[in-house]
Amino acid sequence: HRVAGMPLHEFAAREIFRPLKMEDTDYLPSSEKMPRIAPTEKAGRDVLRGIVHDPKAQQMGGVAGHAGVFTTAADLARFARMILQGGALEGVRILKPETVAMMTRVQTPPEVQARRGLGWDIDSEFSRPRGDLFPIGSFGHTGFTGVCLWIDPFSQTFWIFLSNRVHPKPSGNIYALQKSLANLAAAAVPDVDPRNHHGSRGARPENAGRRF
Repeated sequence: HRVAGMPLHEFAAREIFRPLKMEDTDYLPSSEKMPRIAPTEKAGRDVLRGIVHDPKAQQMGGVAGHAGVFTTAADLARFARMILQGGALEGVRILKPETVAMMTRVQTPPEVQARRGLGWDIDSEFSRPRGDLFPIGSFGHTGFTGVCLWIDPFSQTFWIFLSNRVHPKPSGNIYALQKSLANLAAAAVPDVDPRNHHGSRGARPENAGRRF
């Protein structure tokens, strides 16, 4: 906000969503889009819709770096294609190739068990969307409500799952489903090779020789 001179949601729309033609993606969705938005959760007798689930993001007015974006699978696919193509899509450059390479390499120090890039999960306890077949070096991100995106740069593959496990009850669990969907997606792609490794460090020593 300080650097750009505008709020985060305006900056994201100007620099990412609109250039990528992600027409259904935004913070603070308009009233016209409400009928197409899945309910957030129940609040007493009311059902929230178009309001971020994360309580901290709610306190921040619905705009935060960690939560608050509403989107569709089609729009998120455009974002994934941009990442796979080194930061550009259909002649529009969003990120430099060097930036994408840095973001998707392991950036955590060797003593940290979870391996992450800049904004991306690579190998951690949350890497369920990698499943058993996508290789170390693929990357993605999960959300508290059950959403996930996973990208494999080696086979040029990505898969998306948008869900809301906290509605109508907060006890929904989609962990096993995420892993199953990952395996189904990977099995459908002939170029997936679990032996691939990417980044400044490969698999942890205890994983050496295992099939991912």
